[in-house]
Amino acid sequence: MPVHRPDDLALLLDTARKAGAIARAYFHKGNTNSWYKSENQPVTEADIAVNDYLEKTLQAARPNYGWLSEETKDDTSRIKSKYSFVVDPIDGTRAFMDGRPHFTICLAVIENGKAVSGVVYNPILDEMFEASLGTGARFNDKTISPSKCTSITGCSMIGYPRKFKRLGWPDMKVSIRNSMAYRIVLVAAGIRDATVSFTPKSDWDLAAATIIAKEAGVKITDLNGKAFHFAKDHITENGVICASPHLHDLLLSQVKTNGTPNKPKQLETKMSDRNPDKKKQLLHIVIGGELVDPMKTEFIDLDKITYIGAYPNYAKAYDAWKNAAQSTVDNAHMRFFILHAHDLIDPDNDGVIG
Repeated sequence: MPVHRPDDLALLLDTARKAGAIARAYFHKGNTNSWYKSENQPVTEADIAVNDYLEKTLQAARPNYGWLSEETKDDTSRIKSKYSFVVDPIDGTRAFMDGRPHFTICLAVIENGKAVSGVVYNPILDEMFEASLGTGARFNDKTISPSKCTSITGCSMIGYPRKFKRLGWPDMKVSIRNSMAYRIVLVAAGIRDATVSFTPKSDWDLAAATIIAKEAGVKITDLNGKAFHFAKDHITENGVICASPHLHDLLLSQVKTNGTPNKPKQLETKMSDRNPDKKKQLLHIVIGGELVDPMKTEFIDLDKITYIGAYPNYAKAYDAWKNAAQSTVDNAHMRFFILHAHDLIDPDNDGVIG
């Protein structure tokens, strides 16, 4: 299969990294202004700043391309144009607001409704996932492929644990990531076995990650097993099933048996902890100590761990970590860490312990 416009991928990579620097600055600054653009749909000034940069940069580089972004009114240019950009300035805004490093910047080029180039970039962890048609997929320049897991039972799934339990799914190792694109590329890289989302997802959540998944050898569809198309009158897809081909087919069968898109009340996600008038309490703990090896996590003496403090948001924890780290700059073995304790206490992220 021929390579399609490799210069587009280079443009996306460069733009994503520079946009990532903008997002990273807001993230480390903390206390970013936020509001709700609609019920249960938060947005921050960081989303808008990144979107403004993306729109200015990409449209200047390709003025004949259509445009679709979560933070820009849909002008339907994506339908009228042969090529279009589909972007999500910050996918995983909730994670960003909570100070968790699990949000991504998603950029894709669409040709006649199909993603042909895409990047998904986590600017905090400096993780770059990329692909273009016919070239394979890469994670930080290394070729990726999905896991070889062939069973739902015991698989590593990204989703919401209580959702699967309510639907009677087999036991799985379930973890949560707010960014849909991040979930997909983690599966593409074999870091997780699968991801299933029972709720509708927008084109900007999916376009960039979809080309990466496909080029890695992953099968990705909606809950009915249908492929995505990104030049329709509407911009939503009916959920997501993403895994290696064999596991995908098992998951699709499971969805049809134990919960289908025809049962919206059963599948509805409840976010009781996300009342817009009440922010969820977070807990970040900063500790440090001398390590056996400065590149590993084994402490020399656990009795001599230094406790710096507990903090209600990432920004304050980061300042405390930075001050502690600077005080021991001459000792390479002395390292300090920020522990996201709320993720340990509340792994389902639903406001209930355990």
